[in-house]
Amino acid sequence: MAAAGIDSKAVRTIVISHFHGDHISGLMAKETNAQMFPDAEIIVPAAELKWWTQSVDAIPKARQGLAQRIQATFPTWKNVKPIDGEADVAPGIRAIPAHGHTQGHTAHLISSGGRQLLVTADATNIQALFVKNPEWQAAFDHVPDQAVETRKKLFDRAIADKAMVAGYHWGLPNVGTIAKDGNGYAFTPAA
Repeated sequence: MAAAGIDSKAVRTIVISHFHGDHISGLMAKETNAQMFPDAEIIVPAAELKWWTQSVDAIPKARQGLAQRIQATFPTWKNVKPIDGEADVAPGIRAIPAHGHTQGHTAHLISSGGRQLLVTADATNIQALFVKNPEWQAAFDHVPDQAVETRKKLFDRAIADKAMVAGYHWGLPNVGTIAKDGNGYAFTPAA
């Protein structure tokens, strides 16, 4: 952010899709877990917060370290705002429950001037694989069958709403349109 000339104190709202480390680690200092954005409202899916803050013993061993870090930070921060279900979280940004990748994974629909962008977060990890083969399951998905169902629902919604789509791990280009293609879908990058 500093290299781009953005002062972290200017950030007022942060919208989180889920709590995997590659999506939340920038919120806390590496060595101390101190907040990096103490003046910003951090909007999180309530189901995600609930799952990661349950008893550590109830969380799979491979995820317990991250759960402990989350439990040491998020519940003590006064600027975390949990939201439930499909809801507006900021002007022009609507949370869309997209559970499966994690128990509270959330996509976001961004709208402006009649145009829409459905940010699928990690509902589809690698678009070249999972768009064409939506039934495939990724090792990172907490609830694989639900992730498959969610992926299809998001793609069908984008098609019905004529929304552009984007995904976090898609590589470049990562914004375009989705269309049905046999048993799967096809992604066409935006021009």
